[in-house]
Amino acid sequence: MSTPNPALAVIEGSLCQLSRTGARAAGYLPLATAVVEFQQGSLRYYVREHTFGLLPGLPNLYCLDGAFRLQWMADWPDYSDPCAGIVGEEGDTLVAVSASGRTVRLDALSGRLLGVESGMAAAV
Repeated sequence: MSTPNPALAVIEGSLCQLSRTGARAAGYLPLATAVVEFQQGSLRYYVREHTFGLLPGLPNLYCLDGAFRLQWMADWPDYSDPCAGIVGEEGDTLVAVSASGRTVRLDALSGRLLGVESGMAAAV
């Protein structure tokens, strides 16, 4: 018997797991201001947080396990060009897009940087 995926939502800037009645069953408070995007991966959640309020040098993309415990913070290539979107998993790789349009590839298990492609190169 497989357990269905839990219902998740961003409520007042926090990532929340919802009960069958729609009430908050569990939650994760953001590191700084607010969670703006999340994606469920293989036994984990990828979270993109608003950059306002993050300490300089901290990435706005990180990974939580199924119990909302922090697993890693992205080895982001350029903190002046933060994560603007989570594309998704491709095998053991997490693909994200920076604010300038660059494609960033990270190891999904550790958050280690695997590569960066410029927006123009990806469009060709």
